[in-house]
Amino acid sequence: MLKLGLNIVQEETPVPSLSHLHLSANQPSDVAELVSSWEEIIEREDGEEYIKGENDTFHLEKPSTWSRSSLSKAVASVLPNVSEDDAKADGNDDRIQDYDKITKRLIPHEDDLPSAKETPSFNHPAFFSHLAHYASSTRDCAGEWGHYLLYGAVVTSTNTLLEKNNRLLSHLPTGFTFTATTQVAGRGRGSNVWVSPPGAFIFSTVLRHPMSMTQSAPVVFIQYLAALAVVQGIHTYAPGYSSLDIKLKWPNDIYARAPSIGNPVPSTRKAPTPTNLEHGTPPAINPADYVKIGGILVNSSYAGSDYTLVAGIGINLANAGPTTSLNALAAQHRLPPFDMEKLLARILTRFEAIYTRFRRNGWDGEVEAAYLTDWLHAGQVVRLEASGGGSARIKGVTRDWGMLLAEEVDEGGRGTGKMWRLQSDSNSFDFFKGLVKRKV
Repeated sequence: MLKLGLNIVQEETPVPSLSHLHLSANQPSDVAELVSSWEEIIEREDGEEYIKGENDTFHLEKPSTWSRSSLSKAVASVLPNVSEDDAKADGNDDRIQDYDKITKRLIPHEDDLPSAKETPSFNHPAFFSHLAHYASSTRDCAGEWGHYLLYGAVVTSTNTLLEKNNRLLSHLPTGFTFTATTQVAGRGRGSNVWVSPPGAFIFSTVLRHPMSMTQSAPVVFIQYLAALAVVQGIHTYAPGYSSLDIKLKWPNDIYARAPSIGNPVPSTRKAPTPTNLEHGTPPAINPADYVKIGGILVNSSYAGSDYTLVAGIGINLANAGPTTSLNALAAQHRLPPFDMEKLLARILTRFEAIYTRFRRNGWDGEVEAAYLTDWLHAGQVVRLEASGGGSARIKGVTRDWGMLLAEEVDEGGRGTGKMWRLQSDSNSFDFFKGLVKRKV
C-alpha cells in the first residue's frame, strides 16, 4: 500500500455503535402530526411502538426513556455468545456486526428541538434558523425541504434506511431529509460500500415526482438537479464562496480544483452562451487539475401515480484525505470553514428551488445553461470506444432524456455533424483518460 503512495493508519479503529435517530421539525408540533400519520404502520408490543420495515426495524421512543443500555442490548442481540457487559467492553472491535438486525431507536421530538447534549455534533436550532433565512431569500423555495429532519450521529446509511424500508418511506413527504455525522455502510453506484467518517457531509432527501411529467420533466434529470444544487449551494453559501472552483462530472460526481494547483486558485466559472454551445469551441478543462470530493446516488421506485426517489449526497467537508475537502478550498481563499448546518440548509433550499422550476418548465435553457456553466466537460474531446476509437467533442446533454451529447470530430478537431447520444446507465465516462466506454 505504501508503494502506491497511500497513507495507512496503523492503530486499530473501534467499530462504532449505531446511535439514536432524532426526528425534529422547526415547529415540534409538526413532528407529532407526522408521527400520527404513521399510525397504520406502527405496531405495538408490550406498550412499545415499532415500525417494522422491509430492511430495518425502528423503535419509537420518547426523549426521556432512551438510555445507553438499550443500545447495548440491541448490539448484544446480534453478537451470539456475547454478554451485554462484553458488548459494552473494549476488545470486541474485530467482530463483524450485522447492522441490519439491530433495532434502530428513533426519537420523535414533539415538544422541543434536540438539545446540544443529545446531538453534540449537530446544532438543530442553527439548522432551522439557516433554513428559514435562505428560504425567505430564495425564489421558488417555500422552505419545505428540510422542514422534517432526521439526524443520527452514527447510522448505517441514510439512503438505505429510507430507500430499503418502503413501509416508512411511503409515509414520508417530499423534502424529508436524513443526515448523519458518520455512516458505517454508505452506498455508491453498483455494489460500492464505504465508511463515511466524521468530517464527511452526508444526507438523503425524499422526492415524489409525478409520472404524468414523464415527457415534460423526465425523472432522469433529478440526479443532475441534485448535482447542480450542491454546486450552487456551495457557491451561494456566503459572500466570497463563489470563488471556490467546484464543478460537476457527468452524470453525478462533484469535483474540485486541487488546492496544490496554484495559490490562490482563480475561479474559472463563466456562463456559456447558446451561441458558444452550438457553434463555438469552449476552452477545455485540464482533468489533472481536479479531484473528486463528492458523489450523488438517486434511487427510484414507482407506485400509483408517482416516482418515489431518495437522493443521497456525500461530500468531503473537512477531511484532509484522500483528495481534498471543502474546508481546504475555503482556507486557500482565506474564507472561514463551512458550517455543516448552514451548508445543509443552503443546499436544500437551492435543491427545492431548482426542482420547483424543473417541474414547471422542464430542462429549459436557463437550467441547462446553469448546469453547463458548472460542469467539467466544456469543449472536452473524448475517444468513443464503442465506435472503434473515434473522437468526439462533448456538447452538453439532450433535453429529452438527459443523455450525454457529443459531436464527432475529424483529425483536425473539426466537427463532422455526426452526433452521439450516450446514456449514463450504460456508459462509463473516464474523465481523466478522455474515454467514453460501454459498461460491462
